[in-house]
Amino acid sequence: SALVGNFLMFARPPAGRSEIIRLDTALAEIAELFEKDATCSGRIQITQNLTPDIWVAMDPTHLHQIMWNLLLNAAEAIAGTGHIRLSMQPLRNKQVQVAVADNGCGITPEIRSTIFDPFFTTKPKGTGLGLSIVHRILEFYNSRLDVESKPNQGTRMTINLARVESPK
Repeated sequence: SALVGNFLMFARPPAGRSEIIRLDTALAEIAELFEKDATCSGRIQITQNLTPDIWVAMDPTHLHQIMWNLLLNAAEAIAGTGHIRLSMQPLRNKQVQVAVADNGCGITPEIRSTIFDPFFTTKPKGTGLGLSIVHRILEFYNSRLDVESKPNQGTRMTINLARVESPK
């Protein structure tokens, strides 16, 4: 059932209904939920460096799906205990960068070229659709996922989103 749902999300992500979202608040809520998930709870510390009062136009479900998949990948890359850093910073051209960095196993250059391929996974119980879904959703927002990684040192994934004016 989960595999079918993920495949459908990859094949045809729902169009979504954009809303004006205060990004720091939304990211903090997602991180708080994720900290309670069994994948994270008790073994991974999440630190947040979030810039207040930055707004984006996005479907909240899409933002949740993107961030949950990035946090899940980061947590699953960590054997034992570790940490994940969730951060955001304003950029020029009315953009904001959101980053998820971990101190996990990292990704080799050979594997990095295939991580967005549907059904590619290095995890025993993975479907290989998480990053494909993230990539597909980000296309709707004219964004992409950038990956920096060093084997045995960790991975940093970043996305740039368009900022909008705060609602009055």
